[in-house]
Amino acid sequence: MGSEKDTYKIQKFNSMNFSFWRMQMEDYLYQKDLYLPIVEKPKDMSDEEWVVKHKPRDMTDAQWMVLDQKALGAI
Repeated sequence: MGSEKDTYKIQKFNSMNFSFWRMQMEDYLYQKDLYLPIVEKPKDMSDEEWVVKHKPRDMTDAQWMVLDQKALGAI
């Protein structure tokens, strides 16, 4: 069996391909159920308000932090 690296290749980010890279990265994070932390926060909303609004109610703060770190690690 192939590794995860073999099954999904994302073009490396450079100054010329941000839009394409972003689309690929978002697709990858959705595929891995790591998309919740990357939802864009409105500029007029505080970090605390955004977390309250987007964090699932059955998820603890610790679980949210782990999910956030996994998403960052994938990026």
